[in-house]
Amino acid sequence: MGCPGFVIIGNNLKFSICTHDPDTGILTDADAIPTYRIYEDATETAILSGNMDSGTGAGFNEFDDANTDGHYAKVIACTAANGFENGKTYTVYIEATVDGDTGGICYEFTAYSQLGGVAAGAIEWTYTVTDADTGALLDGVAVWVTTDSAGTNVIASGITNDSGVVTFHLDAGTRYIWRSRAGYNFTNPDTEIIA
Repeated sequence: MGCPGFVIIGNNLKFSICTHDPDTGILTDADAIPTYRIYEDATETAILSGNMDSGTGAGFNEFDDANTDGHYAKVIACTAANGFENGKTYTVYIEATVDGDTGGICYEFTAYSQLGGVAAGAIEWTYTVTDADTGALLDGVAVWVTTDSAGTNVIASGITNDSGVVTFHLDAGTRYIWRSRAGYNFTNPDTEIIA
């Protein structure tokens, strides 16, 4: 289960959950399709809501219904027309009922208007992401660079490769590095001096 830590406005966002039987903890399909609501900057009115039906006709689960239990995912368009704004933080609230018991989970992400990818800076700079506990290199980590510690001015973004490395082209100065991957809790931001 998870949700990326950021999305570029105009792109899609995917979030997912796994539901469990509350008595046994075993992965179990929900009694009905889970629902979601998305809130902007902790406001009380959702900007989007719906259910996590994939629309594929494959049953309740989006992925391999015959071989997965309790796995639901939703893809939404993060567009200005859907209410997403640059630098705003959004909360995804998902609610599901299993065996008559209702539970929920929340994720947060930030929307940015800048395009992802390599920024046009003068210095080629690589960043390596490792597991803080084991030291193992982590692939598939979303990494983005900002000029401010609040994380609102994104200047570059990318995904780590199989060696846990992502490369950017940046200008010299203090930069703030943000990381996100399902199942990991990173201490963000990581402050780096680019020289």
